[in-house]
Amino acid sequence: VDGIPSSAADEILGACEGCSKPWDMYRGKRRCPTCGVPSLICRECFDKDKFGVKKLGRDVRCDLCITEDVRNKQQLREREEREMKEYENNIKQKLGEKYEPYMQRKHAITRKPKANPERITRLFLKNMCAKQMDEEKLLEFLHPAKVTHIQWLTDRNTGAFYGSAFIEVKTAEDAGSVLAANGMSVLGRRMTVKYQKPDEKSIWPVPGTEVGVE
Repeated sequence: VDGIPSSAADEILGACEGCSKPWDMYRGKRRCPTCGVPSLICRECFDKDKFGVKKLGRDVRCDLCITEDVRNKQQLREREEREMKEYENNIKQKLGEKYEPYMQRKHAITRKPKANPERITRLFLKNMCAKQMDEEKLLEFLHPAKVTHIQWLTDRNTGAFYGSAFIEVKTAEDAGSVLAANGMSVLGRRMTVKYQKPDEKSIWPVPGTEVGVE
């Protein structure tokens, strides 16, 4: 094929994404514009792009994106979500009652509880994703800590949640586990967590902020 001996062509595992001839070398820093994996580009197509003879446009994608007809980041995220959902469903079927959601498994393993000498059980959380964070997601992320109350902080005028909350946990050890989540990425934002003793003059926990706990 194009001057490549047939025996050598048979051993080549890939093809140039620009012209489809057999090729298995990555050249330059070009990546698939959709998923970001390094591009397989032959020397001829690389030079044509470099010197402006024939530019490699956004339509030049990796084999997987072409096969699955993924053309943009939105479709890529949807594909990844489908794959993750299928993977989680398989795990859930295998483990049954022992199954724990991905976020719980991930952060329960990586979090080492922080010291809590004052035995504080109230914490302040901020910089959460205001559009996506809700009670279910927060409880899932903070697992295995047992959260008993969540006071979502909202705008006085609009009532809109702006990404901060006070929480109460069952034990001081739970609070140490939550504090260990400080700086972790949650729904694309780095969450800030601090111990926050309640004001002696205020009522805490605030009535109506209870969540379901075992």
